[in-house]
Amino acid sequence: MPGPRVYTRSTLMALAHNSGGLCYYPGCPEPVLRKVENQWRFIVEIAHIRAAEEGGPRFDHRMTDDQRRDFSNLILFCDPHHDFVDDHPSIYNVEMLHRWKDQREAKPEEALARLREVTPAGLRKIVVESLEEHDERLLSAIQRLETSDAQAAALMRNLLDELTEAYSLQRRALNPDLVSEFSSAVSRFSRLAGSIELFDSAVRRYSRMPKRDW
Repeated sequence: MPGPRVYTRSTLMALAHNSGGLCYYPGCPEPVLRKVENQWRFIVEIAHIRAAEEGGPRFDHRMTDDQRRDFSNLILFCDPHHDFVDDHPSIYNVEMLHRWKDQREAKPEEALARLREVTPAGLRKIVVESLEEHDERLLSAIQRLETSDAQAAALMRNLLDELTEAYSLQRRALNPDLVSEFSSAVSRFSRLAGSIELFDSAVRRYSRMPKRDW
């Protein structure tokens, strides 16, 4: 019976295709394939969301080896990110890795459907929700720290308060016209079948704008 690391050809092809050609760690530019002596080779590691073997990170004893080596349980990481994620399983848990996988492997039409929903109000809502989730994780970590080092926890709370105040001041400077232009660009882009030129042009133009306009 094949073990949890014996992957079928179709599974490897699906990973290479659905990864978009990059390590699954958000923002990592490391490619998954490289041409060596006229042959394409994986230069990343195949990682298991739920560990392949007992004692590994996020191991689930209820799974079979077939389930462990199935495409749904696999993700591609460059060497540094593979080690980093597996060294911190409490942070990079099953839910988070599945979310990364779903976001990367979303079908183009599904991604466009989400873009059509972006409006100035919707964009602000996305940003606010992301910040709230981040704050909740920070506060949870501080609460755990209080049990072992109250002084360090107090210092972290003061720092978080200062950052929150700084963000509040920066947020007031958000240019509503800029948000509206972005929404308009997304709306036009969603009506173009398979073309990214307009969106790319808009993003490049925004990136050159002075920071004070953000």
